[in-house]
Amino acid sequence: MRRQVPCLAIVALLCCLKLSATEADSIAARVLQQFPGFHVVTLQERDPDARAWITKHFPRSDASVVHADFDGDGHPDLALLLKSDKSAASKLVILLCPPADQCRSAYQLDLGSVEGTYITSVRAGSKVTETEAEEDAAPSVRLKFTSIRLVYFEKAETVFYWNPERKQFEQIQTGD
Repeated sequence: MRRQVPCLAIVALLCCLKLSATEADSIAARVLQQFPGFHVVTLQERDPDARAWITKHFPRSDASVVHADFDGDGHPDLALLLKSDKSAASKLVILLCPPADQCRSAYQLDLGSVEGTYITSVRAGSKVTETEAEEDAAPSVRLKFTSIRLVYFEKAETVFYWNPERKQFEQIQTGD
């Protein structure tokens, strides 16, 4: 049952895009096949404080899945929080999904424990600012596309955004 819940979450999300159930099942299965031994983090796997906060602030969305056009190509992409089926290992994965093609992993970050971690989207046009500008880091960025905010509940947050000039994801720490 544990593996079915995350797959169902992806299927439900993809159905919102007006895909047929067969198409949504196919995409969800292909995405999870790219990460054998991992599943989408469930609400129950988070610590009680984070679980209560997420339930209150995101009652109609999945705090482990962000679905938006991250690279500006006009096609929805995916960001997922995944957890190992056999250990506490977890990771953030960002997948770019071109039309009529398999989603490909464009960014991965090992997270360690995921108990208090969640992801949300950040609207295109938003300005994100580095908490403490490092020597070689930009102090702020105006987002060209929808981006992903990774929050370590009551600890830190980072925004991952697509840099079209470098054709890669970059990150900026926006909270301590």
